[in-house]
Amino acid sequence: MSLYPCSGCGERQPGKLAQTTWSWWRADNVRVAWRQRLCLACFAMTVAPLETATREMSTTCPACGIDTSEDMDPVYCTTYVPSVGPVRLEMPLCAPCAAEVRIRAEKGAWRPEDRDPASVGRGPQTDDPWSKLGLLPR
Repeated sequence: MSLYPCSGCGERQPGKLAQTTWSWWRADNVRVAWRQRLCLACFAMTVAPLETATREMSTTCPACGIDTSEDMDPVYCTTYVPSVGPVRLEMPLCAPCAAEVRIRAEKGAWRPEDRDPASVGRGPQTDDPWSKLGLLPR
């Protein structure tokens, strides 16, 4: 059983949760960040489709597929997936999709404290359901 409830569904699931940090820059050039803990099912619904859509480096919105080269509203996501490690996304979203992603990013989330990035490490590698998603560290 996880120590914390999932930020998406609110349930305590067996095993570890993925820790996801979403960030973006507001119009006044201030960085905003929100952190969630996601169970496998909520991660598969929220982050995994965006990860798949951003594998090809392009300026296509990963949520709706339109070209955002002239007008993009980027959102960044770093997820520490159990037994996989960090998965980093740079998403060139269109404005309407960016708003939807940001609303989902704030669900059950909290504002993280500033941390030293060198203090974060990978845990032991084991065979678990997270590895079946086929994610690879970037």
